[in-house]
Amino acid sequence: MLRTESKAGYTLVEVLVVVAILGILSSLGVVGLQSAVANTRIKDAAYNVTAFMERTANEARRVNEKLCVKKISDQELVTYKSACDASPLGAVVDRFRLDAPLKFIGNEVTGAGFKDEDDNNLDNWSTTSGAEFEPKIGLSAAPTEGYFAVQYGGRGLYAAALKSKKKNNFAAMMKFDDSSWMGL
Repeated sequence: MLRTESKAGYTLVEVLVVVAILGILSSLGVVGLQSAVANTRIKDAAYNVTAFMERTANEARRVNEKLCVKKISDQELVTYKSACDASPLGAVVDRFRLDAPLKFIGNEVTGAGFKDEDDNNLDNWSTTSGAEFEPKIGLSAAPTEGYFAVQYGGRGLYAAALKSKKKNNFAAMMKFDDSSWMGL
């Protein structure tokens, strides 16, 4: 009489199939996670730049002096205690720095055209002399209109801190690729 012995366990093929399935599922999860991180970082940038601009407006009212916010690098804004066209600029009051791969950008945003009531493009303060904050009684010291724009790496994810004539405060904005800007 022949005895057959059976051993409990998995074959090599079964183990390889399970490992392959886990690899495929985890790679899908990594792509989704990277996208979620990028979306969160650009949204945070929109809120943080907007908060920095609001803080500068409050500071201009508090000290009752003109303040100027200028882009000094792709990742840093500096607030000076002077008008933007002053030479030399006044003392440094505050700084705001973005973490890579976020960067301030000029007019490279496709369809960046924030427009005023007369359909003119608003100033991108990254490409002009900066944003000047002048104290006004009863109103925000913020400039009349303009914006700072931010991009996440080389992706089509954008954020902006927008000031329009219609509102007395800054608005955090966000844009994905060729979609239109949306308020946050």
